[in-house]
Amino acid sequence: VAVCSVNTITQCKIGEFKHENLCCLQCSAGTYLRNPCQENHNKSECAPCDSEHFIDHKNRESGCFPCSVCRDDQEEVAKCSRTADRVCQCKQGTYCDSENCLERCHTCSSCPDGRVVRKCNATMDTVCDKFDSEPGQSGSQCFCFSKPLGIVVIIAAFIIIIGAVIILILKIICYCKRGENIQLSSTML
Repeated sequence: VAVCSVNTITQCKIGEFKHENLCCLQCSAGTYLRNPCQENHNKSECAPCDSEHFIDHKNRESGCFPCSVCRDDQEEVAKCSRTADRVCQCKQGTYCDSENCLERCHTCSSCPDGRVVRKCNATMDTVCDKFDSEPGQSGSQCFCFSKPLGIVVIIAAFIIIIGAVIILILKIICYCKRGENIQLSSTML
């Protein structure tokens, strides 16, 4: 007598995770997994994150993540919640231009004679006018077009050139036909 065993592989859906041979629903953001489900495709036992802890996505984590703490050179711009980490940025008058700002914030640069092109903010230093010009005037004397305006100018120039070529071709054709008419009338005489 032959005995066959069929091993069924449980396929979990999106938003579920595999526990033993069951598919359990993930915990929602702001909660963590306390106990997995006891029946297939059912809810797990989830618990809310404690104060100063968060999880910002569906999960099966055994605990929540601790919220970031702002350094003394930073200020809080968004509070920590169960579903989002605290957001910090450099204080007024300082900046940090690297992602996640792992180093200290830098003091914003000042421009000679107040020639500021762009003011300093939390993620970018001051941009100064680098040209010698009259105070109150921009030293960068360029005629710049925005991309849409530049495209319109190029298309208009192209249309004018095509129009001029068409007019030139028509004049040549008319001139040639007039020349044929003159030749035909002189040969008829």
